[in-house]
Amino acid sequence: MGRSNIKQVAQKRFQEISLFVKSLFLCAHEIAHSDLVYTFFHPLLRDQQYPDEYSKKVKDRTDFQNESGRLKGQLKLSLQFSKGVFCVMVHHVRGLPRLSNGQEPSTYVKVYLQPDIQKSTKRKTKVVKKNCHPSFMEMLEYRMALEIIKTRRLKATVWNYDALQENAFMGGVELDLSSLDLTTETSEWYSLVNLSR
Repeated sequence: MGRSNIKQVAQKRFQEISLFVKSLFLCAHEIAHSDLVYTFFHPLLRDQQYPDEYSKKVKDRTDFQNESGRLKGQLKLSLQFSKGVFCVMVHHVRGLPRLSNGQEPSTYVKVYLQPDIQKSTKRKTKVVKKNCHPSFMEMLEYRMALEIIKTRRLKATVWNYDALQENAFMGGVELDLSSLDLTTETSEWYSLVNLSR
């Protein structure tokens, strides 16, 4: 088998694998977002990015900021501790900017109760596709004692989902739960800020 033939076979296989990976990410949510897919496919795709794509992605992220350097958008959350369960209702995000290519972002919200080294409190909403004002209406629950909850900070971050690249951070909020009365429902809009990830 000559070198040119090997190259043709490799190119054909690359196209077939690329098609397979793209179709995998279009599958049902439980398949496309399974641990197996994230473990084996997302790092590989990230490693294949070229420098010009990386610089474009950096530009995309700066577009999420307004002229003063603050991030655009607000996140509405409701918080309440009731019957041994701390409930975080993720309502909506509003005022998100479009991506640099003019498309609306496809977003999801990720929530942690920090400190959380093991990331055992990580919860995520579904992805709402192509919307600058996405509605999630998802209840995230934590079965923990109120005394423990009061020692934590709630960190909620908004991400633009990209099937073929690393997801882009669009902003977040951090709330000191010790300062809130969690026995009654708190429902507010919070401005997105730049948090350490």
